[in-house]
This record gives sequence, structure tokens and C-alpha cells, in this order.
Amino acid sequence: MAAPRKSAQQVAAREKARAKAQELTERHERLIDLAAEFFEQQDHAEQIRVEAQERADAILARAEEGAVSALAEAGAKVQKMLDTGESRAAVAARLGLSTAEVKRALDGAGVSSPTTDAGDAETAPTLAATADEVSAQVAAETKAA
Repeated sequence: MAAPRKSAQQVAAREKARAKAQELTERHERLIDLAAEFFEQQDHAEQIRVEAQERADAILARAEEGAVSALAEAGAKVQKMLDTGESRAAVAARLGLSTAEVKRALDGAGVSSPTTDAGDAETAPTLAATADEVSAQVAAETKAA
């Protein structure tokens, strides 16, 4: 049998090299596609988190508004108890609160306390202004959501 010619060996070697290069190119393209899909999924996951956080913030803002309203109502009930002529200490004992907690309940309801000192009188308008600012901000964020 005759030995293959050198040119035939070179052609076969080139074909083998081309096939290997084609295989590597296809593999490389597939890896690029997979990497692109990976980054798309990461972006999607981040978007899901951002949307969930926005919804959670809106829910918490509504809950805070409801809690503030409920606390104001609770303070109004305390005031009604005091309006019956009951002492602050007696109301506190009936509710299982300290007299300071009764005072905070009244302050939270926006009820002026007859025994406020000068420091409380100065702080009340500041707190009311802050509460109004927070309320406006929450309303704006809730409307935006």
C-alpha cells in the first residue's frame, strides 16, 4: 500500500483543525448565550425585589396611618374617661397603665393636658408639625405607589 502524500496529510490536518475550531466556536457562542441569560435573570430578580419593597413600603405606610388613627381614638377614650370626673390615677389603674402612659395617650390623641409644663408646651407644636410633615410624605408615597 502506498503511503499517503504529504499534501493529503496536510489537508486532513487542516480539516481536523477546522472541525476543532468550529466546535470551540460553537461552545463559546453557547457560553455567551448562557451568560447573557444569567444576567437577564439577575436583573429580573432585582426588579422583583424592588417592586416588592415598594409594595411593602406602601403597606407599612397605610398601617402606620391606621395605627396613628387608632392611638388617637384610644386617647380620645381616655379623655372621655377623665371627663366623667375620674382622676388620672384612677383611669391609669383601670387601664393598667402608669399616669405617664395616660398622659402620652392624651398627647397622642391631640388632647391638651391641663398639667403640661413649659417644656411640653414648646414640644407639642414641633411634634404636631413633624407629624403633619410625615403624614404628607406618607400620603405622597402612597399615591405614587
